[in-house]
Amino acid sequence: MVDGHTPWDQELASNWEPPQIDTSVPHPNRMFNYLIGGKDHFKADRDAAEALIKARPDTVITARAAEAFTRRAVRKLAEHGIRQFLQMGAAITIANSNDQAAGESAPDTRTFVYVADDPISLAHARALLVGRPGPPVTVIGGNFREPQDILSRPGLIGKLDFDQPVGLLLFGMLDYIASDRRARRALDYLMQRVAPDSMAALFHVVEVESEEVNNALDKTLAQDQIELTPRTAQHVHELVDGYEFIDPGLVPITNWHPDGTGPGPELAERTAAIGGVIIKR
Repeated sequence: MVDGHTPWDQELASNWEPPQIDTSVPHPNRMFNYLIGGKDHFKADRDAAEALIKARPDTVITARAAEAFTRRAVRKLAEHGIRQFLQMGAAITIANSNDQAAGESAPDTRTFVYVADDPISLAHARALLVGRPGPPVTVIGGNFREPQDILSRPGLIGKLDFDQPVGLLLFGMLDYIASDRRARRALDYLMQRVAPDSMAALFHVVEVESEEVNNALDKTLAQDQIELTPRTAQHVHELVDGYEFIDPGLVPITNWHPDGTGPGPELAERTAAIGGVIIKR
């Protein structure tokens, strides 16, 4: 047992092999941490991030806008009465973490569960996020692309009450699933499992018409494992078609309830991500 959790290899779904623990291979979670000024990254992550910055300097703006968006989204869910959260995706922000944002907005937050697909990020998150003052935090390892496997884990029993509203935080999830069908299936499964009045905050990286950026992505990221899949804004809208978004809808993340934190609407055209919050009636 580690911090009340079973070891990584005992938590994995039987039909999924985790990424190798190889610090020479960059991972988007650690790259994101570097881009927002965090400390939990390795040379490969820094080199990959710098390659992206060289190809598109606005990469830093997008990362900082995404971090600010996640804080605003968590606070908005808390304002709507959400008191339990499940975050699935490649973007676990260890610096200025979302569980802290939830606890600051709603001190009576009952639980916050993170899912990490990268063993190194998992270890960092457990070491830094579990057991601190604030909402009780659980960090489990597994493939966020297959949420039916995650939600069946014994480690989640008693952590989340699916008869009560849940705040789903899908940050770096849909855009890290290459197949449209698989991405929609994952979203549908999660939304079907949660109770009415649950909410799902998400953002999705959008395509940039730049061969240099695309080449940098292909060279620096292990695409066969990571599956980073930027889509056009129209494509993302089609991917989530049929779901109800709260105001202002699915928009550039800089334009979603701006509050002066992070890049604002004036940088919308330089921010390659859109986001919003779905509500289940």
